[in-house]
Amino acid sequence: MSREMFAIVWTLVVLAIFAAMWWGWRSRKRRDAGIAGAATAPGGEILAEFPGVLYVSTTPEEDPLARVAVPGLSYRGRADVTVRAEGVTVEVVGERPVHLASAQILGSGRAAGRVGKAVEKDGLALLRWSPQQDAADSADDSGTDARRLESSFRFIDPSEQRRFCSAVDQVAGARSEPQPHTESREDTI
Repeated sequence: MSREMFAIVWTLVVLAIFAAMWWGWRSRKRRDAGIAGAATAPGGEILAEFPGVLYVSTTPEEDPLARVAVPGLSYRGRADVTVRAEGVTVEVVGERPVHLASAQILGSGRAAGRVGKAVEKDGLALLRWSPQQDAADSADDSGTDARRLESSFRFIDPSEQRRFCSAVDQVAGARSEPQPHTESREDTI
């Protein structure tokens, strides 16, 4: 095989690999285009703000090596995260902001690795959330749980990571606090 033929074959192989990668990412973005946060920015008191934190990726809860191409959270980059009493806003540089209502926030967590990043034990902070469901999904009470997602962030300062987890857990906890006491069945007996 001549040197020119060898170069042509390898060029075609590399082009085929890049075409397959492009096609796969395009399919993933199309698949995940329906995953949404809240329509409007959450209100309420600002519990914590984190400018310039590294956003790593969003993955399914049980599969940390499978990236989810959520609109606004598709690409790794610097992000500004604002945790409010009524939800969380993540603004990755170059993408549209993603707003998550408090009803979508499931809590926080920590991990050593996600797709795109491996760090020391508990070096990544996780924001656990569920996507906004449309009316067709919420009408289906088949018992199947909606997809649960984890967005991961890398903080330089461990105290900032703890503050992030605390603020997110506060939003998730506020949603699940018991309602004021009303008459229960046991009270009437």
